Amino acid sequence: MNVTVHGPVDGEPLWFVMGWGNTPDQPAVGWLLDALADAGFRTRAVEIPTNVRDFEREYLDPLAAAVDDGPAADRLLSHSTGGLIAAHAIEADVLPERAVHLSPWWGLHPSQRIPFCVLGALPTGRALVSVEPDRETLGELAEPSAREPIGLSPSFAREVRRAQSSLPTARDGEVAFCTLTDGLVGTAAIGERLPADRIRLYDGGHECFASPGRTAIVADAVAALCEGPGALE
Repeated sequence: MNVTVHGPVDGEPLWFVMGWGNTPDQPAVGWLLDALADAGFRTRAVEIPTNVRDFEREYLDPLAAAVDDGPAADRLLSHSTGGLIAAHAIEADVLPERAVHLSPWWGLHPSQRIPFCVLGALPTGRALVSVEPDRETLGELAEPSAREPIGLSPSFAREVRRAQSSLPTARDGEVAFCTLTDGLVGTAAIGERLPADRIRLYDGGHECFASPGRTAIVADAVAALCEGPGALE
């Protein structure tokens, strides 16, 4: 896993487990990292593999190794697939439980259920399906042209479904931000894992940091990182 450090040298340490296909070079992600830096965080942004055969060996173990090599931190930010990884990492005490999850992929979107079932039945780890994000799905401020299409593999589909089916119970410090019109994650799973007072809804796409209201949304996320779930009340 690649880890990019961003923010003031004396900033508050923060781990950020990014989503599937996200990189710090993407304009919307860069905007988010700058906003976190302005809020006083020194962020370690973790770029995750997009094609894995084993969730623990290729996601959790490398993440634990990266955290061991970095500074102690008591705050965590995650996005999308990073939210699925983060939930299991919190359970394993690899990451802190004061966590803000942005559009966490804790359950399949209804449109994904049959395709993931069919794809996951194929006995291969090769990327077979090309996924190319669009602005309507990600957020109006996203720049899809800056992103390369990513191959989706049967092994990845299987491992995501397995990790979602064994999702641990949420800790008291976890909150989530999501939009009910998200086209990439199943929002029902967010409501099943967290009570309503620990969920903040927003208008926009899958990436709140690529949505028009991102300044206010991220300000609320920063408040939750600093103050805990009580900041959402």
